[in-house]
Amino acid sequence: MVEELVPGNGSFGNGSGQPPLDDPNLAIIAAIVCAANIGLLLILLFTYVASYRKLKSQFSLGLVIFATLLIVQNIMFMFFLLVREGFHGPGMGFPVLSLSIVEFGALLVLLKTTWI
Repeated sequence: MVEELVPGNGSFGNGSGQPPLDDPNLAIIAAIVCAANIGLLLILLFTYVASYRKLKSQFSLGLVIFATLLIVQNIMFMFFLLVREGFHGPGMGFPVLSLSIVEFGALLVLLKTTWI
């Protein structure tokens, strides 16, 4: 069966009438990825705090603030995903999951770069 674009939501149909990118469970998976992001950020934060204690540099302090703000952002994002129904309404699961996965990849690169 040929996949076709479902009018109005920009997602592809799977023949059953339910677009695969519209699955509400994707928002729950995004919240799990968000929790993993928080874990990576905590590792980075402890690394940056240790660096700041040794060096007392403005750059290290900036990294501590950066990691702290990203942790706050991810906590708020996860809260909205789990509590606010409208935040992960129809068509929002895949975009939200995609952003969480991209952030996870970026944090892995940052963690790898930090430990070189």
